Amino acid sequence: MLVAPITPDRDLTPIEQLVDGLNALAGGLEGRFRGVGETLAAAIDTIDRMAGALDEVQRALAPERAGAAVAELRAAAARLTALPETQRRRAEDVAELTQRTRALRALLAEMGEVMRLLGCYGMSIKIASAGEPAFFQFVAVMQAKLDGSEQQLRRFAQELERFGRIVADVQATDARLAGECAKVGAQAPAELAASADTLEAQLAAMTRMAHEVSAITRTVQGEVARVLGAIQIGDSVRQRVEHCVAVLRVIDPSAGINGERPAPPPRGAVAHVARLIAAQMRAIADDFRHESIALLDSLARLGPLAAELLALVEAQAARGAESTSEAGGDGGALLRLEQGIAALGDITARLFDTDEQSAMLAAFVEETVVDLGRGLQAIRAVTLDVQDIAINTRLLCRRHGDIGRAVAVIASEVDPCARKLERLRGTVVEQIAALGGIALGGDRAAAGGDARATLRDALAVVRAACERSDAAVAGSGDEARRIVAALEHSVEELHEQQMFISALEAASGSLHDCTQGHATLSDADKASLRDLMPWIAGLYTMAREREIHATFLLPGMTMRTSEAVAPEEDGDGLF
Repeated sequence: MLVAPITPDRDLTPIEQLVDGLNALAGGLEGRFRGVGETLAAAIDTIDRMAGALDEVQRALAPERAGAAVAELRAAAARLTALPETQRRRAEDVAELTQRTRALRALLAEMGEVMRLLGCYGMSIKIASAGEPAFFQFVAVMQAKLDGSEQQLRRFAQELERFGRIVADVQATDARLAGECAKVGAQAPAELAASADTLEAQLAAMTRMAHEVSAITRTVQGEVARVLGAIQIGDSVRQRVEHCVAVLRVIDPSAGINGERPAPPPRGAVAHVARLIAAQMRAIADDFRHESIALLDSLARLGPLAAELLALVEAQAARGAESTSEAGGDGGALLRLEQGIAALGDITARLFDTDEQSAMLAAFVEETVVDLGRGLQAIRAVTLDVQDIAINTRLLCRRHGDIGRAVAVIASEVDPCARKLERLRGTVVEQIAALGGIALGGDRAAAGGDARATLRDALAVVRAACERSDAAVAGSGDEARRIVAALEHSVEELHEQQMFISALEAASGSLHDCTQGHATLSDADKASLRDLMPWIAGLYTMAREREIHATFLLPGMTMRTSEAVAPEEDGDGLF
């Protein structure tokens, strides 16, 4: 027992023993409440760390980050799944391209032959004209235009050679890609897509868990902070007990005469003050009972919240462990996704290589269509010029007698060649239009940029999010257990303080019993009390103390203004 029993004695000699017991009681109470306060303060810090970690998890798992990364991974898996159809369409497109360019090459070669034949006719005209300047001038103009057109055709031939090399590269890469696909089997891309779906569901579950835990954590944080503020009840009770002790020391007859008081108060005055202190101790016990019950109720409400917090965190940890077990190692769906990407690494590399080469081929076709169109405009101008030259040559021949007739025989062959050249040009235009309409079956949208780096970056984002979540879940489990333990410890400590109430009540009863037989006050008692009561009132810091004190004032006594403090300045009313 915290306070030794007091044997009633009319002489009140056990007061000193009572003082020692109250001092021990107040000191123990303060130590215990300080310990509870420190425990709850540590719990607040723990909750702050936990809440901060969960906020980071929610940011890491946000749709615009982890969600977008998973979407990238799923898109890559979808492309791998569609590879056979993509390759088939690309092979058809490349085959059509090859056929079209082969026909185009033949047409351009035929146009070149016609131009060379026209060049031969020009030389024949020079010979037949026997050096006639007029005919030489016509032939020189025609040959200059033919030379420019032949140079244009040679440039086209070089472009077509380049096209042949690009097509060969695409076909070789597609062949290697088909070989890699055959090695891993058709189910591998589907498994990769399924792993991405599973990972997305796992991320969604972690996001929900983080949100729920964060909400509970904030609630617990607010409640613990409120309880922590109410813990100061220990300090207010300690102050009130100290005031009682100070008064008991003054009225203790065994203390003898000291420098402050020439003699102990009369017995009646001592009994009156003892009854006042007994009433104060009963009030302290009642107030402490009320406040501690409210405090315990608040902690009791926190218990289920903390338990729910721990259950959520442990459930998420269990799901992670189950996922890890199913995956045969650490990381669950994330590990399966990484393993799938590693297994399909060569395919992914070949796929993106093919994308790049298809993009090159598409760019080449686009450039070629533009260049051929521009070049054919020049060739069309040449064919029109040659037709004009043929007409002008025939007109010139009429004015040059025999020489003119010889030249006219040759000039009559120029016009059909020019018309054939125009027909060939028209066919080339048709081939170019068909060439530009080939779609080059592939994913044009995915051809740009470093797609492999995109896939690696997406996987890195997901891994970082999962690692942060796993760390938060693992850490939160320990943190939640510490919070639960702190609350349980605090409840135990406060329950133990109920003995303080019993001890105070027993001490109050013993003190009151000691005052029996001194109900009537003498003039000496009243005179002493007129000095004692104001001094005692000056010790108080709580409104409750003053209320009790007022009931023991003698007729004619009042509480001086200096002894009254506004209620809001007192430490009462903690809850």
